[in-house]
Amino acid sequence: MRPSDSPGRRWISLLLEKGLLLATGNRGKYEEFRRLLPRSVAQKLCFTPELAPMEVEETGTTYAMNAWLKARAWVSASGIPSLADDSGLEVRGLNFAPGIFSARAADGSDEARNRWLLGRMEGRTDRRAAFVAALALSFPDGRTLVCEGECRGTLTDRPLGSGGFGYDPLFVPEGQELTFAQMAPEAKDGLSHRAVALKVLLELLPDGVFA
Repeated sequence: MRPSDSPGRRWISLLLEKGLLLATGNRGKYEEFRRLLPRSVAQKLCFTPELAPMEVEETGTTYAMNAWLKARAWVSASGIPSLADDSGLEVRGLNFAPGIFSARAADGSDEARNRWLLGRMEGRTDRRAAFVAALALSFPDGRTLVCEGECRGTLTDRPLGSGGFGYDPLFVPEGQELTFAQMAPEAKDGLSHRAVALKVLLELLPDGVFA
């Protein structure tokens, strides 16, 4: 097989030709990936709610499995290379809950889930936590790349900041003084669990293809 015919380069050609479908209904994640992805791919990033309604049941017991399920479902339905994320917040003082159930920890809005978490943390002194993300990049030929990233930090005792989404107003990354919600988007992009995972994912692809 010639280097130019390698699976990795065929995948990149497909990305640049057909674009990339982001398998999420979360507008905040979509905007974050538009900033994180190389411009050549970000310009062709498709937001799934703008294409068709489809709910993928997250039956996996790990972030990686749920990301894989979503990426495979969307690439099978669309024929477009699909990137899926599954992520959560793991709180040491809560035996690493809510974990993969972070988005379903409480019904309703992000604010409701933040109130739920603060209620669970009342009286607890160990406020160490970590955001964890798994990414799955799936191609129509059936191959899927999966990787994970983590950002460690601590929880505040009240929401701080108006940016970001999810549990961002409660999370201060290690070595920082601001929550994700207080940071400029570009500052969060340099630290977040999704940024770490995406860096690993891009390293799995051939060198220079996004230059």
